[in-house]
Amino acid sequence: MSTYNYNTLTRANDGNAFDFTTNSSVLYVDELPTGVTLQLRIDSQGNPPITLRPKTQLRFKQNDRLFFTPSAATAGTIRIFLFLDESNLLEFDQSQYSSESTITGTVDVNVVSPDPLPVSLPAGNLDVNIATTAVDPFNQNITQIGGSTANATSMGNTFSITNPDNTAVRGWTYLSTGSSTIFTATADTYITSCSLAVFGLTVTDNTIMLQHQNAASGIITALLVWVFNAANAGQNRGTFGLTHSFPIPYKLISGEKIVVLGGANSWSSGQIVGVSTW
Repeated sequence: MSTYNYNTLTRANDGNAFDFTTNSSVLYVDELPTGVTLQLRIDSQGNPPITLRPKTQLRFKQNDRLFFTPSAATAGTIRIFLFLDESNLLEFDQSQYSSESTITGTVDVNVVSPDPLPVSLPAGNLDVNIATTAVDPFNQNITQIGGSTANATSMGNTFSITNPDNTAVRGWTYLSTGSSTIFTATADTYITSCSLAVFGLTVTDNTIMLQHQNAASGIITALLVWVFNAANAGQNRGTFGLTHSFPIPYKLISGEKIVVLGGANSWSSGQIVGVSTW
């Protein structure tokens, strides 16, 4: 248990500096005139000042000389408590304290909002005086967002999706013996995958191709190719298939077409999948 002895310095503020030597080690500023602070220099007037305000505590080395300078000559009382704390005579620190205040009365809040006024607040809450065109800003829910006072619409509603290019996923299937045009593009078309399945009908060599042709039926490229080399009877029986997907969609422009070319001795079938605006 520590025992503290203290002295009280009380003087009327006249704005003049004052100083004294003390064997205390703790200083507490209890009271200053309104708006006044104290500049404290320890040991020498040439040392840097420490600003003291009401409720400031300062711990310093024992047996120092203290020099005080008020910031203004405002009339009032300067009251300082001086303590001797023997627990640590070489320690230096500064602490700031505050006093608890009780606020009574009402608060006027300038809030413009529609009528009606809310009901009275429960006892013990902060009372708010509000003009007749205002509502309680502390207890009312927000009822106006973006200039509308209507309740928020359910988020279960559907939302329109804009597709300025009017594109859609399309598919084309074919079943053919011999040659056939599967489709002719009338707008930019992007193929994402294609397939070709072949069933041989006779012991006959056959080459079946899925071709990309221009508007003049000139070949641009062969997308898929199947070749039958039937040297023996029954060698080409059964169905054989190929499928290809394009990591980057394959483009056709208007007038170009996809054609299956094959002999009359086989059946060809499959599908084309892509994206187009037509």
